[in-house]
Amino acid sequence: MRVLMTITPGTGHTYPVVPLTWALQLAGHEVLVVSSGPGLALGEAGARTVDVAPGLSLEQMVGRLAQHHPEVAARLFQEGSGAGYLEVVGGAVASALRLQPEMVDAIIRTAEEWRPDVVVHSPLLTPGIVAAAKLGVPAVQHGFGFLNPSAEMMRELHADLFEQHGVDLPGVRATIDITPPSVVPAGTGAWPMGYVPYNGSGSLPKPLYDLLNSTPEVPRVAVSLGSGPVPGEAAAVLERLLATAPKMQAELVVALPGIDPEPFGPLPENVRVFDWVPYGALVSRCSAVVHHAGPGTALGAMVHGLPQLVLDLRGLGRPDVARAVADRGVGRIVQPDEIGPELLESVLADQAMRTAAAEVRAEIKAMPTPLDITARLEDLAAQ
Repeated sequence: MRVLMTITPGTGHTYPVVPLTWALQLAGHEVLVVSSGPGLALGEAGARTVDVAPGLSLEQMVGRLAQHHPEVAARLFQEGSGAGYLEVVGGAVASALRLQPEMVDAIIRTAEEWRPDVVVHSPLLTPGIVAAAKLGVPAVQHGFGFLNPSAEMMRELHADLFEQHGVDLPGVRATIDITPPSVVPAGTGAWPMGYVPYNGSGSLPKPLYDLLNSTPEVPRVAVSLGSGPVPGEAAAVLERLLATAPKMQAELVVALPGIDPEPFGPLPENVRVFDWVPYGALVSRCSAVVHHAGPGTALGAMVHGLPQLVLDLRGLGRPDVARAVADRGVGRIVQPDEIGPELLESVLADQAMRTAAAEVRAEIKAMPTPLDITARLEDLAAQ
């Protein structure tokens, strides 16, 4: 079976797909990934890739969107949550793709040249859906957790692309959902798949290696602000944490990609700051997580059964992630200026939250694996 994957060029959209590429290749299938920028990280993980927009990243796409459609970009970063926000996200991506016609054409052209048996696509990447429709093969959406516009919604929001190619939605479609159903109920007919963390490749500096292979004598708390555009509140969060740390019997490990901690002055003895940390390895040695409401960060904490403090940040679907975490009882939503020793210690001592987190961890372990999904893709392609 030949599987074409069309992946949005963002880290948070790319890493969740890696385990399925492994499973497909282990089962003897051919996988080809079309993407650009961070999406090409799938090549580092062992998949063959085609760069359909050299030098382009999701951040650059958003920047160009802000330049040409500032009102659309403003809604993307400022609006809250719910079904209405799904339309905001879908509409923003459709507008961004219209500004990248060469990339859109390259995705569809590559599909027509390679002739896959099935197309696995990011929820927002309509060229993958169009390519599957033109080839008459199944289209399978691979969600990135919590907030995923449907193919029907994207068909409506990007109708001009479908009309340009003279197609409608493919006749055979499916959706892979990596969010535990008790956290966000799966859509009708969706294929649940247990989340398998992947956080990129690279050698570990000796201080980071030593940290990840040590068992702390006090509770260790991971702090992550994600791999995408850093929220504007990042500086305030770091200031609060640095002020809080000396008052706690705990160790804080902070991942701050692209932020120089030097302007904040000397670090407390119980704070470690790194530019990049393999998040899955870090949280396996932690007692709690403080984060920016990123889907992958929240799911990574759930895999290890950890309670979460989720910052109340707007835009990019973060309110939906935060609310789902809080509603399931595995975390608490906080304002950046609420972070303090009492709050962190209360979360570390919250047995109800820890019990709920353990339940979700067990739920993820019981969900179908990427190998199970590979078998379903085989059946779908054979229809």
